[in-house]
Amino acid sequence: MISLPPICDRGAASALYPEIAESLGPAPLAIDAARVERIGQAMLQLLVSAARSEGGIAIHQPSAAFTAALALTRLDHVVMEGIAA
Repeated sequence: MISLPPICDRGAASALYPEIAESLGPAPLAIDAARVERIGQAMLQLLVSAARSEGGIAIHQPSAAFTAALALTRLDHVVMEGIAA
């Protein structure tokens, strides 16, 4: 499982990109979004790209800030399709 940091800015997206890209496959990639306080465009783009990959992603314990940002950008239907408990 990959854990997102509290501040998901461009630097965080750049740092997580190699791990996410390497972990994508036929099964959903588990992503823990419990600690997210703020999320920016670069991280949203990375998550959308991962969600559209072969196996997609499964979001675990999304924070209120995470779900609010997705709703605001109307990306919730793309990223949250793979929501997990």
